[in-house]
Amino acid sequence: MKIPKLNKGFTLIELLVVIAIIGILAGILLPVLSRARESARKTQCMSNVKQIGMGLIMYANENNESFPSDTTGAMASLNLLYDTYISDSRVFNCPSDTTVTTATNAGMSVYVSGGSAEEFTSAQCSYGYDSSHTQADDADVALAADRPSTGSGTTNIDQNSPNHGGTYNSSSNDTAGRGQNVVYVDGHVEFVISQNAGWYASDGTTRDNIYADDTNVTGGTDTYILHDGS
Repeated sequence: MKIPKLNKGFTLIELLVVIAIIGILAGILLPVLSRARESARKTQCMSNVKQIGMGLIMYANENNESFPSDTTGAMASLNLLYDTYISDSRVFNCPSDTTVTTATNAGMSVYVSGGSAEEFTSAQCSYGYDSSHTQADDADVALAADRPSTGSGTTNIDQNSPNHGGTYNSSSNDTAGRGQNVVYVDGHVEFVISQNAGWYASDGTTRDNIYADDTNVTGGTDTYILHDGS
């Protein structure tokens, strides 16, 4: 009886070629997938900021055109939106913010102006807020943004890395696409590069950066976006 020949297997060279091809494809696809995931996180963050903006406008409509402002600070003021105007705590959590976890975000409590409840902390809320404005201010004044300043009005952008973008290069002042979602007085939301985030001066070219209160910009009503929670 004639014994059938067994199929010939892959040679070592053929296996190495296949492995090399897989490695090349993985090297091409992984960065693309990573960018796609970050794009999805950025879009979700933009939706969050839009909802915060809508909450601020609803609050102002019921309070003589004044946005939330509590003497305790910016985070206490922003907390006044929860949970009357924004009932879902996840709206205050940017998915790209590694500081805020699902557990800490869910632990936020309702803040009562002048009461003893805790204001938003940096572990609960990804967003900062400038409580010094009213609806009468210019439409392009920034109200809130993700990954805001945690310091004084002179804090630089490299010390307040936004949630989205590359690595800041302090020697060349290059933000490498770093930016954040910002909501303005009129309710519109933009993703802007960090150094371009803020109020346009009357000359149309100079911005008051939302990370710092720029004294060189005159005519504007913007101060700076602050996260003063612990």
